[in-house]
Amino acid sequence: MTISSPVNPLYISAGCNRCPKSLDWGGKQNQLIYAQSNSIALLSDCEPFEIKCTFNKHTQRVNAVKWIAFSEHIQKNKLSTNEFVSVSKDKNVILWQGQNFEYQPCQILSGHTNNVSIVDAMYYDENNTNLVTYIASAAIDSTVRIWNRRSQNYDLKNSTFNQDQVIVSKMNGFALALKFFLLPTSNLPLLLIGFDNHKIELYVRLHNESENKDQFYCLHTLIGHEDWIRDIDVCQPRDNQLLIASSSQDNYIRLWKLESNVLENKEDISTKLIIEDDRVENQSAQSDQLSKYEDEDEEEMSKKLEKTEDELKLKSSLFTVHCKKMNNYIQYSINLESVLYGHEDWIYTVKFHPKMSFGQPLTLISASMDKTLVVWTYNEENSVWIDVARAGDIGGNTLGFYGATFDPSAKYIIAHGYQGALHLWKRNLEEPEKGEILIPAIINSGHFDIVEDICWEPGQNYFLTVSKDQTTRFHGCWSHDGTDTWHEIGRPQIHGYDLQCVSFIDRSKFVSGADEKVLRIFESPRIFLKNYFCLSHDQSIKEFLDAADSLPQGASVPALGLSNKAVYDDIKDDNEEKKPSLADELYKEVYFNRVELNKPPTEEHLLQNTLWPETQKLYGHGYELFSVAVDTERKIIASACKASKPEHAEIILWQQQNTNNQLSFKQYDKLKGHELTIVQMKFSNSGRYLLSVSRDRSWKLFERKTENNRFELCRGISSKNAYHTRIIWSCDWSDDDKYFVTASRDKRVFVWYGENASVDQCKPVGNNLDLTESITACAFAPSKCTDDNYLIALGFESGRIEFYKWSLEHGFKEFSAVEDRFSHNSTVKRLSFRKKFFTQDKFKEFHLASCSEDGSARLFTLKA
Repeated sequence: MTISSPVNPLYISAGCNRCPKSLDWGGKQNQLIYAQSNSIALLSDCEPFEIKCTFNKHTQRVNAVKWIAFSEHIQKNKLSTNEFVSVSKDKNVILWQGQNFEYQPCQILSGHTNNVSIVDAMYYDENNTNLVTYIASAAIDSTVRIWNRRSQNYDLKNSTFNQDQVIVSKMNGFALALKFFLLPTSNLPLLLIGFDNHKIELYVRLHNESENKDQFYCLHTLIGHEDWIRDIDVCQPRDNQLLIASSSQDNYIRLWKLESNVLENKEDISTKLIIEDDRVENQSAQSDQLSKYEDEDEEEMSKKLEKTEDELKLKSSLFTVHCKKMNNYIQYSINLESVLYGHEDWIYTVKFHPKMSFGQPLTLISASMDKTLVVWTYNEENSVWIDVARAGDIGGNTLGFYGATFDPSAKYIIAHGYQGALHLWKRNLEEPEKGEILIPAIINSGHFDIVEDICWEPGQNYFLTVSKDQTTRFHGCWSHDGTDTWHEIGRPQIHGYDLQCVSFIDRSKFVSGADEKVLRIFESPRIFLKNYFCLSHDQSIKEFLDAADSLPQGASVPALGLSNKAVYDDIKDDNEEKKPSLADELYKEVYFNRVELNKPPTEEHLLQNTLWPETQKLYGHGYELFSVAVDTERKIIASACKASKPEHAEIILWQQQNTNNQLSFKQYDKLKGHELTIVQMKFSNSGRYLLSVSRDRSWKLFERKTENNRFELCRGISSKNAYHTRIIWSCDWSDDDKYFVTASRDKRVFVWYGENASVDQCKPVGNNLDLTESITACAFAPSKCTDDNYLIALGFESGRIEFYKWSLEHGFKEFSAVEDRFSHNSTVKRLSFRKKFFTQDKFKEFHLASCSEDGSARLFTLKA
């Protein structure tokens, strides 16, 4: 497609994947990346941290991402590009190259036969001119595959990876943690692998003379954990020492010390394994023991291995390397240094301070499923590790943390949780005398499951999204420091069912439908509107707030309920001790806390203090809700549910009424005409017509009669029409209501006559648009372009969004498209133009909101 006008993203909201290694912060430019559905999201490099672009190449969920690690010996100035690695459920490992916010897939590494779960990578400088890059990936096919690449003169772009070695897990086990590093003194590549058999194996790259090749050999196994190994990290506090940290599902962190000792005489060696000139001479005692058991029965072998492990637990293991450069023997010893206990659940992440220079106090962070992140430091006076700071969730319905890391400068700590949320803390490095204090910082995340629907509020200043992650999220603008940025500002609804559809009733009310038979209406609390005004400086909200005296302060969820209950100002006597009389009062986390904001809320605040009270339930449907719409006068709600028979494929209309000075909605009519599920409904801008499209391949147009204010079917096409042959996914009205557009799975788009058309005008206007891919969403721009053409946005099954100009005389004409790095990676579920537009440089600037099956909501800007 020819791009006439670029489409730029204003805002991308997306959660992190539910995988332990799905986030990393590093590279030459200190960039933050995380796995998001089938993509990799790249964030800005300063506060407020927000997604700038997403990179699409994987065909299934991305499980882990990793920047290729630098060692002190790497000449960073020679590197011509940044590189990171991603692994996915699609069995592939992909190497990405680029810089700033533009990265391209450089090489796809295939070989695994099942879901690839973790990855690690490292640069290794052989001789100041040749750069070797190692990548290790582990999959649930019980293998760890190692790739290497040799780059002459650091030329990364003209060198490729080759598979170097396959390590097969014993007894069909799985590798759950990988870490590359360099052995002290000898600088040989070291690979540590943590398995589900509770062991950590140490591999060192050596030369095999019999086969005349280099490969990784297992020199030792660390034994002590009693459950799956979840993470491994290494630091070098001294020239001759490594500190290895491992975390496990046994809730413990173990620290192992590996030290090197240069021997002057060969007679001083007391070791189980000797490596002469970087090559294997004989295997360790434990390796001999393992090979002895190879032909034995698995059960018998397991028993003997356990016995061997018990004998080795308290011993310090030794191996020796003869280094040609130094003409000395280097002996290594490994022993358990410390055991840390500070978590009450599985520990998914353990990470050392990234700037661990010699002599600096040792610092370590750990993140667990017990909802806490702990900062540990080593107290040299008492020779103990102390937890100096804790952070995390309190209460709520979340699980714990899946991972955490420092940023390369160690100014920030970031963690990601089970529900896709990102948690960011800034460390108080300016005032170290106050100790370790973690201050919550601003970062955007988003939904972690399919986003089903999106809608703008009547004033067009903010929008809502609903998702199968069972949340409704409020997205608005934050005005600060002379600029505007978009953020998730509220979470009005946290439900027990997958949410399906949503629509605003007025500026402070919305109605939503889920996989249940009930529509629910919510009204904004006073403190939320006040906080939104403080962030956005939206004067219309200020005027609305001044006139709304009866609004509740907030909302809370009962301990065993689904409905958000209003919380009002309650004057209490502090001296009076009240015993809990309700179940809610026994669980303090369900209470609402009134907090006034001057910056976008953190995840903890979103969960607890941004709920909207539920004001009404609407009963009437026999099956799960599927679509909802509200007319332009904000007095009628139209709703439809899933249907496999015509009697269930009815539109129920709900009319606003005033009962005892309280506004509520009551069912007043049903509209028939469809045979199967009604997928989408749209009221015309004048409110005179209601358009609906259905799974039965038909559209129906209902007209409002002025004499009784009821809607009647005026025209439509049947399910056996000659135009659409598959489900019609979407529809929308032009800004003048003269036309409406329909888009279908049959890869066709039609424009039809709208307002004031005769009953027999059920034929398309002009020629239809035939495309090569199913169209799943469409939207008319809120105004004509400056050349007097209509602008139509189309969303596709692949996630692409394209823009077409349309006129009665010339039909459809390609205009623009969203770049791949800004596009969704899965089916676009809904498109919605902001009814506001801005005139700039003789062009009109439009804003388009979109949502997708990839779990993201995006806001684009386009000039036309």
